[in-house]
Amino acid sequence: MVGSNSVKLFEESKKFIPGGVNSPVRAFRGTTVTPPFIKEGKGSHIIDEDEKEYIDYIGSWGPLILGHGNEQVINSITEAARKGTTYGAPTLKELEMAKLICEAVSSVDMVRMVNSGTEAVMSALRLARGFTGRNKIVKFSGNYHGHTDSLLVKAGSGALTHGVPDSPGVTADVSKNTLTARYNDTQSIKDIFSEYGKDIAAVIIEPIAGNMGVVAARKDFMEYLRSITKEYGALLIIDEVMTGFRVAYGGAQSVYGIEPDITCFGKIIGGGLPVGAYEK
Repeated sequence: MVGSNSVKLFEESKKFIPGGVNSPVRAFRGTTVTPPFIKEGKGSHIIDEDEKEYIDYIGSWGPLILGHGNEQVINSITEAARKGTTYGAPTLKELEMAKLICEAVSSVDMVRMVNSGTEAVMSALRLARGFTGRNKIVKFSGNYHGHTDSLLVKAGSGALTHGVPDSPGVTADVSKNTLTARYNDTQSIKDIFSEYGKDIAAVIIEPIAGNMGVVAARKDFMEYLRSITKEYGALLIIDEVMTGFRVAYGGAQSVYGIEPDITCFGKIIGGGLPVGAYEK
């Protein structure tokens, strides 16, 4: 159980912040537990406002691979902040980061920086549609790609599943070009491409799906996705927001031996700060 300070802060937060949190998963609504309010973190541990200490297995949902309060990261942030926080103009650091990513991930030749993993995915989908001249996107049940409207969908009825809105405020018009396949199900993908292949711009996948229990894609399934997307002229997008630089330095794609057309990264490339990137 959390302490009294977290309970009081949660109740007060609900007066000013919808649900008391800034991301629904943090509210623990599926349980009867009040979320602890975190005061600080160091290494692999976090401490809440009641001075209770926890082992942190989440790492801010992926980016804190070096732990909380890493001295090298903090020193770099402090040095950069002293020079100014934003310029609205090109910087040397952008170039250096882009080169590092290109060197680390063999499928990446160019990098476009954005502000989050969600923005990276949104931009990647737009890029795929613009490049192919096609409209439809294939996603997988249980995969999460940020709060992009067109991906906040669930599977409809039947084997060939048009997306239907899974969140209030997402319209049917937005979700109609999203097709939902079953994860690790080769036949599901084969059926969708047989029906819609000429209008599919891209397939997007989490190589290890975090939100449904850290489920890894089978190697043969990833290989099939690469094969069928090439066959139909669609792009393969690998969402490495959670897996990038954690599963391996070259990302999960390096473990599978698969080179996607586009890769998405999130806050891990900024040491936990709000940044993302999509690359080709």
